[in-house]
Amino acid sequence: MARTQWRWTSKLTLTTLASLAMILLAGGCASNSNPRVNNDLAGGYQALGLQQIDSALASADAYLARTPHGPASAEALYLRGRALAARVASNEAESKANLQAARVAYVQALQLEPRQPLEAYIRTSLANVAYFQDDYQTAYQQWSAAYERLENKDLQAWVLYKIGRSLQRLGQFDQADRTFIAVQKQYPGSTPAQLSREAQGQRQFYVQLATFNSASSAGRAADAVRRMGITPIVTSNSASQHILRIGPYASFQQANSVRSRFTSEYPDALINP
Repeated sequence: MARTQWRWTSKLTLTTLASLAMILLAGGCASNSNPRVNNDLAGGYQALGLQQIDSALASADAYLARTPHGPASAEALYLRGRALAARVASNEAESKANLQAARVAYVQALQLEPRQPLEAYIRTSLANVAYFQDDYQTAYQQWSAAYERLENKDLQAWVLYKIGRSLQRLGQFDQADRTFIAVQKQYPGSTPAQLSREAQGQRQFYVQLATFNSASSAGRAADAVRRMGITPIVTSNSASQHILRIGPYASFQQANSVRSRFTSEYPDALINP
């Protein structure tokens, strides 16, 4: 059975992973646009880019210890949140703690009323964390507040797509479809436009339990689900892998409740869309 990193798999498809990675990467550009960032924070951003998470966090904390309300304190809190969100957790409890700590850092940064474009990057990252936490209302609000203020068109396309995905999770399907149509019209030919085309029109949720490399393994797993009184769905993707799903469910909350019943056996289970 194919598996990926713990921190992401229980929440997101690989496609969503790619979009959020793009958003987080672009968010790092905020430091380059702020001439007040000192060498400590510049080094912290460099460490973050090299995945040296502890060094990035130490740089942010060192600045905040010296200057908790200085000219670059919002930037330092933003860097702190980025580092915490990027930490790879060894278990679900640690993952949740990292995300919550990142969220606190972003909220504190916004309370310092940073200038643009830093504010937009902070709101974008706060929305990312909220999405991971299944807080789709906050994700929608923060991405919506950041969207018009983002200077990068590629980033705007991804954020508008994620606004649509948040609306889907909130059950606001008509508004989600209008958002997906807007992505396709405003950013034609982009990956978010392609993903929006695929997401448009979806009105139900499925729990994807696992992906198997062999049909026999998928069949055995499907039989086990069937013995539980649940009708499984087995489909194949373009990589000839076999995907085991159950559903459909009318709301994300219902699908998430069902997913929780299978997390001991399928910790990588996720919900589509």
